[in-house]
Amino acid sequence: MAISEVKLWSDKREREMFDNYADLFAIIKTTEKLEKAYVRDVIPPAEYEPACTKLIAQFKTLWSSLKDTVPDVERFMNTYKMDCPAALNRLLVSGVPATVEHKGASSSESGSAVAVAECVQHYITAMDSLKLNMVAVDQKSSSEALTGSLEKGKIKERK
Repeated sequence: MAISEVKLWSDKREREMFDNYADLFAIIKTTEKLEKAYVRDVIPPAEYEPACTKLIAQFKTLWSSLKDTVPDVERFMNTYKMDCPAALNRLLVSGVPATVEHKGASSSESGSAVAVAECVQHYITAMDSLKLNMVAVDQKSSSEALTGSLEKGKIKERK
C-alpha cells in the first residue's frame, strides 16, 4: 500500500481562503471559551477585557475581508457545526467586551441616582431653612444649605 499525497487546495487563492476559514473558526471558538471563563469567574476582568477587545478587533478585520466568501457568520457556524452562542452574541450583537457593556449602564444609573438624592437632600434643607425663617446668610444652616446645594448639587461631567 502506497501512501498518496492528498491536496487540500488547488491553488494559492484557495489555500488562503481555507487559512482564513481556520482563523475565523479559531476566533469564534476562542471567544466562546473566553466568555465562559469570564462568566465562571476563572479570568479576572482586567485580563478578560483586553483579550476580548483583541478578539473582536481580529474578528472584524478578518470578516471584512471574508464578506464575499462568508456573507453570513451564522451560516458558517452551522456549516462547521459550531455551537457558540456566547461568541455569536459578543462578536455580532454587542461588539464590545461584557465589562464595557455592563460598566456603562450601571455606573451612569448609580451616578445619576446619587446626584438626584443629593439634590433632593439639599432642596429639603433649603426649604426647611426658609420655613423656619432662617434667611440670613450668616446663619450656619442656611449658608450650608445654599453652598452645599450649589456645590454638591451640580451634575458632574462624565469622564
